[in-house]
Parts: sequence; structure tokens; C-alpha cells
Amino acid sequence: MDNKVEILLGSKKNLNSVNTDTYTKVELTRNTSELTEFTVNDVVNATEVFEEERQDNPIYRIYGKIEYLSLLNGLIYNYTELADFFTPNYTGASKNITNSFDFYLVRPITGKTSGDNYVRYFEVIATPSDFELYPAGFTNNVYGEQEYAFSFTKDFDVSKYFDMNGVPITELFLYSQYDLKSNGNGVSETMEYSYWDSTGTLSKENFVPKTLYSGDTIETATGGDFGDLMNYNEADFSETQVSGQTVYIKTQYEHNSTPYFLIWKYDPFIPFKLRYLSDELYNANTGTTSYDTLESIPEYATELDDGNYVWREIVEQGYTEPLTGNGVDYPFFNGRRYLFSPIILSVSPDIDDIDNGYNTRNQFNNISFDGSGILNIVPAADDLDNIGKPCQ
Repeated sequence: MDNKVEILLGSKKNLNSVNTDTYTKVELTRNTSELTEFTVNDVVNATEVFEEERQDNPIYRIYGKIEYLSLLNGLIYNYTELADFFTPNYTGASKNITNSFDFYLVRPITGKTSGDNYVRYFEVIATPSDFELYPAGFTNNVYGEQEYAFSFTKDFDVSKYFDMNGVPITELFLYSQYDLKSNGNGVSETMEYSYWDSTGTLSKENFVPKTLYSGDTIETATGGDFGDLMNYNEADFSETQVSGQTVYIKTQYEHNSTPYFLIWKYDPFIPFKLRYLSDELYNANTGTTSYDTLESIPEYATELDDGNYVWREIVEQGYTEPLTGNGVDYPFFNGRRYLFSPIILSVSPDIDDIDNGYNTRNQFNNISFDGSGILNIVPAADDLDNIGKPCQ
């Protein structure tokens, strides 16, 4: 109210006066006006808001399609002969992707130095209980084998994940851990993995799988950590893979009551590309007087010497680098990015199994087809001229 009134109490006027109530009339009024487009001061651009949320959002939902390519796919449980590996059974008690692997989602973490390179290790961020694998309808591959779809049942906030160099991670990995079984003679399958010592020398170590939980480092049941061999170039701010991890599976069969082994190999770490680092290399010096230059240096930049820093920017969603074509453009809605990835899980024969006397190579060299399309696995005794010939 703008009206101010001073009241003198009656008892203060004279000895015979008394206090009385005083009333003031208050008029309540309301002024209304029409709001038109010419009086609006703030304009919200839905496209800009969407793009800002999309670029700043670090949450991913990962799903995709997976194709399992291997002679172990469809191999009967009780295999005993070489011919069993070439006689797939997709309907009975046989191996397939659902009963041969446990799948985890892992992230790269600090590794150990190995000469000029380093071994990159991985930490579990999702376990098989967070992973769903199911047939992709009636979809088959070119070999008539069932294809599968997969999805993780939870979201992943990658804003808190950095590699050993302090750079925000650009990849997550699907870790496929093979489940060892016994053959028809009760002989258990065995595994080995690639190991690099402190000098960078490669060897094979026994690998006994174990159940892993969130926060665990990928390791064997005997406590051996393993990963892949990487190289980091500080001046170029680039990380490259020198050699990927290879897991070897040894399966036994018999021929004329003599035991033999076939060796199989596969890469257990399949990448999911979250984003890319820019093709352009940026640099700055902290001795400069430009405030804008200092503010442009990200926290993950690498310090070289004399206050010099180098870094690469994280490429925005929807942008493609003109020189390399690198870039991602994942759908964004419901507050998360939806990353779809088609995957091929390939377990192939190790034809360089020198420790096995090259038996795997020799057996696959002996495979041939006759004119009627019949598979010949072991050459006949009177067909020695064909030994060592590849498939025809």
C-alpha cells in the first residue's frame, strides 16, 4: 500500500478520551494486458538445447548384433575324433555362443611398463548378469548359422573413466571369456594367454578362467593380469596398439588311439567406439600472456617441457574428421546415447602352433574335397601325393 496514515490514540488526546477502532478503505484493482510475440524477451531454441544436451551427456546404452564364426560352433560336447570338428550339430547337445562364453563390459585402466611400450589392463564395469544374449529372430549368416542380438541392461556414465595417461576414454570393450569343457574322453580343454614381461618379450601363460565382478581387473584364476600391448607417443599425443591380446584354446581328439591337439585362437577384447580424438594436434605454452590460450588447455593435456603442452580435442557427436573420416553420430534421446555395434566373434585355427608340432596346420592342410563334394579329412594311405595340399 502506498497510503500511509498516522493515528493518534484517543487516550493521548485528553484525560476523558478513550481508544476507538479506525478503519481504512482499501481498493483492490488489477491491470491486465495481452502478451504478444513483440513483448517476449527470451527465446528458447529447441534445436540448440537438444544439441547442448547431446554433446554434454556422457551416458551410453550399448546394444548390437553378434555373429559367432568358428568350427567350435556346433561342435558336439562329447567330441573324440577329428571328424567331429567338421560335423556341426546345431540342434543337439553341442557348443554355441550361449554356452561357450561369459561376456563382460570392461574399460581400460593403468597398465605396466614394458620397455618403450606398456601393457594395458582392463577393469570390469558390467558382468554377465547385466548382459542379455538372444537369437536375432530368424537371421542367419552366410553359413546358415543363427545370429544373435545382445544388449546391456544398464546405462554407463563414462565421464569418470580415464586411461593411464589421464585422457578421457574413447572406447569400452566387450570381454568374452571362454568356458572350458571336457571332451568325450573326459579330457578337459585348456587355455593360454599372451604375456609380455618388463622387457617386452612375449610368451604364453596358462589361463584358467574365473568368475569376475564389477571393479575386478581382468585376470586368471591364478591371479595373472592380462591385457594388450600399447604404445603412447607424448609428442604426438597418440596411443596405438602394438599387439592385441590372443587367447589360445587347446582341444584334444584321438586318431588310431593316439591323442592329438587342435589349437584355436581369438581376441577376447572387442572394442565399442565411444568417440574419437581430433586429427589436429593442439599445443600451447603456459608462459604466454594470453588468458584465452591458457584457458584452452584441457586438464588431460600432456606436459612436454618448458611449459609446453600438447593435446587433441574430443570430436563432437555428429562431426566427421575430413581427413580420416573418424567420427560417431549415435542417436540421443531419453537422456542417453544409444550405441549399436555389429560384432564378429571369430575363433580360428592357430596354424602357427609351433608348441604343438604344427599339428593344427598339418591337419587343415590335409583337408580336401573330392569331385562329389565329399569332405576328406585324413588322406588315404594310397594318396600320399596329396598330403599337404590345401582345400580345393
